[in-house]
This record gives sequence, C-alpha cells and structure tokens, in this order.
Amino acid sequence: MLIVSARRLHRPVWRAALACIASVASTAIAAASDTIPPVTACDRLHQESGPTMRVGEAQSRPAAGGLAAHCEVIAYLHERTGADGQKFAIGLHLRLPDAWNGRFVFQGQGGTDGVLGNGDAQPGGGQPSALNQGYATVTTDAGHSNAPGALGGASFGLDPQARIDFGYRADDVVTRQAKHFIQAYYGRLPKYSYFLGCSNGGRHGMVITQRFPEHFDGVAAGAPAFRMPEKGLSGAAVTQGFAAIAPKAPDGRPILAQALSQADMDLLSKAIVQSCDAADGLAEGIIDNVPACRFSPRTLQCPAEKTASCLSAVQVGALESYFQGPTTAQGRRIYASYPYDSGVATEGWRRWILGTAPDSRVNAFNVSFGATLAYLYMTPPHAPLANEAEAVYDFYRSVDVTEAHAKIFGTSAAMPESSVQTISANSVDLPGFRQRRGKLLLYHGVSDPTFSALDTLDWYTRLTNAAGGEETADFARLFLVPGMNHCSGGPATDSFDVLTPLVNWVEQGHAPDSIQARAGAKTPWPDRSRPLCPYPRQARYLGTGSIEQAENFTCAVP
Repeated sequence: MLIVSARRLHRPVWRAALACIASVASTAIAAASDTIPPVTACDRLHQESGPTMRVGEAQSRPAAGGLAAHCEVIAYLHERTGADGQKFAIGLHLRLPDAWNGRFVFQGQGGTDGVLGNGDAQPGGGQPSALNQGYATVTTDAGHSNAPGALGGASFGLDPQARIDFGYRADDVVTRQAKHFIQAYYGRLPKYSYFLGCSNGGRHGMVITQRFPEHFDGVAAGAPAFRMPEKGLSGAAVTQGFAAIAPKAPDGRPILAQALSQADMDLLSKAIVQSCDAADGLAEGIIDNVPACRFSPRTLQCPAEKTASCLSAVQVGALESYFQGPTTAQGRRIYASYPYDSGVATEGWRRWILGTAPDSRVNAFNVSFGATLAYLYMTPPHAPLANEAEAVYDFYRSVDVTEAHAKIFGTSAAMPESSVQTISANSVDLPGFRQRRGKLLLYHGVSDPTFSALDTLDWYTRLTNAAGGEETADFARLFLVPGMNHCSGGPATDSFDVLTPLVNWVEQGHAPDSIQARAGAKTPWPDRSRPLCPYPRQARYLGTGSIEQAENFTCAVP
C-alpha cells in the first residue's frame, strides 16, 4: 500500500505521487482486459429450465439503447401460489456481455424491490454501467411484484414465504442461479463477484456479508437499510409528531407539508451551517467534522409569537423528536438519532419527511411506505387497509407506537421469525466474510432523512470494537458524505464511483484511502470536487489552491 502524507511533500512531488496513485487505480480493472467470449448460443439457455426455474426469455441483444451487445436472460425461480391465491416467483434479470471481463455484479434495488430492474448495474460517478464495462450483471424483484393489479407494494408481507424471500432468500438463490447461467454461457464461473446497492439494496449487501459470505468478494453498501423494521416504526412516530403541529385541512386531516414551511427549513439549515461548518477549519458550506457539530434547534425558538426569523416552540419540539429519535412509552429507543447537517432544507429531505402536497393528500415517502409497517413489519400483520393513500396516512398517524414496537419483534405460528429477524441485517459477526478476505465499502449521506448515517456509524463502531481498528479497516471502510440526502442529492459532492475502488481493493490490495466525489449542477457549487474519507478521517484543506478542487484537500484524523 502506498501512503502519501501531503503535508510532508512539496506540492510538485505530492501531485506526482497522486498521479501515480491515480494511474494504479485506473489500470487495476484494465489488468484483466482479456475478454472471454461465449461458448454457447444465448437462446440455448432456455434449456436450463427445470422443476424450480422457468426461463422466460433468453435472447441476444445487439448494442443499442446505451447497452453493449449481450445476452439477456429473464427467469423465474420457485414459482408458487401463496396467500389469497396470489402468484409468487423470484424474478431474475441477467445480462451477459458478448465481451466478458470475467467478473460478475449483482445490483440490489431500493424500496421494497418488486420490480425486475434494468439488470445492467450502475456504479455511480458518471461511469459506464457495469454491463458496458464488461461485467455480467443481474437484478431481482426479490420474490414479488409491485405491478398494478398484483399483490404489490408492501402487501406481499402478508405471505410468510414472501417475507423470507425478500428478507434474504432471494439474495442466495439469485446469486447461485446467475452464476449457473454464467458458467453455462461462458464455460466458466466468474473470477470475481461484486455486489452494489443503496438503501434497501445496501441492506441486501449487508445480508450477503452476514448470511452468504461465500458468494461475493466485494460489497458496496450505501445508506444501508439494515434496521428497516425499526426505521419503519420510527417513521410513524416522526409523522405523528409533525402531523400534531400541522394545520388541519377541511376534512380534518393534518396538512403534513405545512408543519414546517420551506422558509422554516431554510432558516434551520442556515443556522446549522453557521454553527458547525467552521469546525473542520474551513467555512465553505460542507460540514466535514460531523462529530463536532453540537447544534440545537432551541437556539431558533421564538421568544413569543412565531415570526419569519424564528421557529415556534411546537416546531422546535417536533424537530428535536425527529433528530433525537422517538422512544416507546417505556423510554426504549426505537431507532437511531440523526445528525444535524446542511441538507435538511432540500427537496430530498422534504420529499421523505413532510411531502409537498398542499392538502391532506399526503405524498411524503415516509407515509407512502406506511403500509410496510402494517403488512411487512408487524407480526401478525395488520388487517388489509383500503387502497386509498388517506387510509394509510390515517393508520400511520394513529398506530400505537409502543404496541407496534412489540409486534415488529413478534412471531406467530405462520411467521415463526419476526420481521427484525427476517429483514434486518444488524450483526457485526462477519467471520465468513473476513475469512474469505471479502471487502465491504460502506457509504452514507450525513443528511439522509430516512436511514440515519449515525446508525451506520454506530454499526461500524461496533464492528471496530469487535474486530479491532486496524483489522476492521483491512476489510471494511465507511465513507460519510456530508450534505448528501438519501443515496444522492443535497448540497453535497454526491457523484462518485464505488465499483472501481472496490475492485482495486479486492483484486490489487489497494484499500481506498479516499474516493473522489463531485458536486452536481443543482448544488451551491457545481462541479466542486472533494475526497470522501474513510471514517474516522475527514477532509481537510491543505491551505493553498482552490477550495473547489479535491487535489487541495487531504484525509486527516481530526
């Protein structure tokens, strides 16, 4: 490993050293540039159908629509009839490039899965899809369909087997079957296998490291939803808190989006930045020193009546409840707290927590995912709700949080595993993944409004305490992204490639000491670049040069 201390080198030497590192990184993938052609025709993969799998499509595709020439395979595993006579199957969407680089990428999907996905795997940072880089790629619906008219959305959670398929089984069976297709098509198994995913896709990545460590050499898990049931219940408590202070619509329901105006959130964000930005030594709109931020919204509380320059007492209380994390009636914390960061005034934050609907027709993602608590997380599941969004909203803002907390840990004769056991991936016991020398690259936006960066940080701290600091950094690294909302967006350098550094780590032994990231056009500083740093290191300005360029920053221990 080449370690360069920028502070100890003259700038020309330092730039040359960085150029050397960049050269090593850019050639890591090229080192295995010899491509592997197919040994059989694509349509012959139809013959792989059997008692537990049906190949619905196996067809050669010429280069078109931004995709390289490849063999496309769609298959259905373990087809069955489940709850209420509904049809279930674990869908698989595989793309096998004509010029294969000997590697395989499984991309996990967000939400509650339920769609086959495009199957080409996106590494981020404006890089070509993994398929177009020569990887065999796959996505899955995780065992159910969200299509209109099907048992879609979260209601698949009424079926015990569908819960298990979504929770972890699909990760195993899809990986095994995809590799079987790869061997049938190319005459050999992949030399290296990788998993990429954010949100629920990040959760799937964590599941793999904990339950199926033999499948993948490297996993990149972003904003991992590894405590999805607890977060779902926390979302209900947060919605109740904001709904309680929101003005009422004529139908009597709270207008959730008006609990805090955009001007209120702008005021909050500005105060957070003013309080915490300079703690990293540079006041430029990015809060790199997250642990040093000690902001309190009480500093914005109006001394009397609400005005444009302050927040009402009830607004401050609702915000404190959100950032601190709600508890049960007995004081038991339901989910993690959230960091104060600059991205709270963004459309991405509002879209998740408050929505934008001008009336009681709520469009906040928190509420739209409310049915997951009813059907997927609680055991026994809640009785089916009406299809109207208003019914889900009414359930979410009225459910007894303490009773529901017991039910996410509950079991039944039909569902002997609780949703926490089936869906969560909170363990730090990773002996299998470590023994196979697997690499785990975690990343999380500090302004993520749904899955808290502090929860991921707590998981990483527990892993470090269990395995030791140096030992942990050898196989798992966490990169916090200041200002970034859920998986992307916000006043952040949110565009970065996770596949290249993961491949370099696995195949070349070059652990990622930083990942270069770039800000998008909608940020306050378009095209700004920064190094993302492995925790606990933070980006620090070197003192000279443009603050808009990553080369003028280093990753340092605070």
